[in-house]
Amino acid sequence: MNLENPLFLLALIPFVILFFLRREGKYLGYSSTSHLEGAKSAKTYVMRLPKILGFIAVLFAILAFSRPQSSYHESEVSYQGREIILSIDTSFSMTGEAMEIIRDIAKDFIRKRTHDMIGITMYGTDAVVVVLPTWETELLEKSLDRIKPHDVGVRTAIGEGLFTSILALIERDMGQVFEISKLRKSMNRVEGLGKYALDFAKMVQGRGTMKNKVIILFTDGIYNVGIKPSRSLRFIKRLGVKVHVVSVPASAETGVEHEQAAERTASLRKGVESTGGKFFEAENYEEVEQFYAEIDKIEKEKIIMETVVKKKDLFFVPTAISICFLLGMIVIENVWLKIP
Repeated sequence: MNLENPLFLLALIPFVILFFLRREGKYLGYSSTSHLEGAKSAKTYVMRLPKILGFIAVLFAILAFSRPQSSYHESEVSYQGREIILSIDTSFSMTGEAMEIIRDIAKDFIRKRTHDMIGITMYGTDAVVVVLPTWETELLEKSLDRIKPHDVGVRTAIGEGLFTSILALIERDMGQVFEISKLRKSMNRVEGLGKYALDFAKMVQGRGTMKNKVIILFTDGIYNVGIKPSRSLRFIKRLGVKVHVVSVPASAETGVEHEQAAERTASLRKGVESTGGKFFEAENYEEVEQFYAEIDKIEKEKIIMETVVKKKDLFFVPTAISICFLLGMIVIENVWLKIP
């Protein structure tokens, strides 16, 4: 144990003088019957206790002000919540009113989720992390306002958006052992995940930190550049992260033929469902908001666990002791000594 404010102990000096070194009548004191003479009895000895109890009460009160603390220790904090990444399509096909409506829906979603850590990514031809998962609602809303169509290209790289979103979720697990470029190369293979990606997935699964993580991706459902979404999704599935996709109607040309677009949408749906997530299709943008309620039901009761190292304040112990001795002094002087 150590004291946060040890200088408060200097306050004991005047009280030592007051209680033990004073002469009768020289200093102001409290009313007492301890000066009365009488036969030596148990009551006679009790009459001497108020002074001692008063000093002990002051001693522990000053000790409480000195803020005693325990040594550093680890404590596990648990709470109901999730880590969610909102991944927003900013390609050419999502221009116009679509972007404004999705931004408004995302803001409303963030405001209603005070117990969840939320991050934001955006993707077009490339993909970037806008905000890592945080509880700062104001920061998230301002970041959404800064997202503009075509900020990262006009094409639609859903696979890149998914990969960047998973990187935002595993940022704390990456450490210095694994490299993003090697992880991307190992993940983006035709025949399956490479050893590098598998080793990382095994390490993460061993920690059990991925079960409460979710990716919600907005798109028109049609990719036309970058990593194939199916490759990102098989890596995400291996990590144990669920992906939900909200597919909205494109407000501009996608550059993909209708038949090919249908195939790519079906492939995306299959990959999303393989992670345990759902593929939501909205006929109009007003319907998108209702999908958040569905997502809440699917991901309910997930727990985030974290370990923090900190000191524990112990001031309540000397405070309680001080109060007990003070009450004892009051009882003796005002009740006990008045009993015939």
